Amino acid sequence: MDSEGRLSAAVRAVNDRSLSDASTARALVALPPPPEPVAGCGLCAQLAVLRAHARAVGDGSAETDADVLLARHQRQAHTLRRVFRYVPFTIVQDPSAWPEYEARCVSGDEADCGASSGPRGGPEEVEEWQRGHTGETRHLRYRRCFADYAVLGPVRSGPGPTGATGRTCGPAGRSSTP
Repeated sequence: MDSEGRLSAAVRAVNDRSLSDASTARALVALPPPPEPVAGCGLCAQLAVLRAHARAVGDGSAETDADVLLARHQRQAHTLRRVFRYVPFTIVQDPSAWPEYEARCVSGDEADCGASSGPRGGPEEVEEWQRGHTGETRHLRYRRCFADYAVLGPVRSGPGPTGATGRTCGPAGRSSTP
């Protein structure tokens, strides 16, 4: 057997092994179609000519480079930009959720007492709890908390309720008096 026959037999053996070896098998990935130049754009036309030349001479790397440059140019020059406009809105208390009131005793010599009223439906209930706790312990200092849910909505033209704060808000939460 001559050297060319041995070489082709060796090449066939390697190919057979690589095709049968499952660990070297790779899934083919479907590539998107190459970008098409935008009509009337000089740079798109230049990049398309560069890609066609690379394809004609069989230079796959240069062809891919031209595709990448064309896609990048199209993203930067031919993509529609979004414009955001200022839209005033109000912040109002959510009428579907009840606000919560709560107080916690922060009296004490070395540490806070920590006793809490728990969430209550109104400030009167919390004040009643405070009076009772003060009567039992003689503690006089409390931290009171109010929590509610807020809803943002567009500013209505004409008279209507403003937010719980009485202010309208614009971008970045900046407030202004109506």
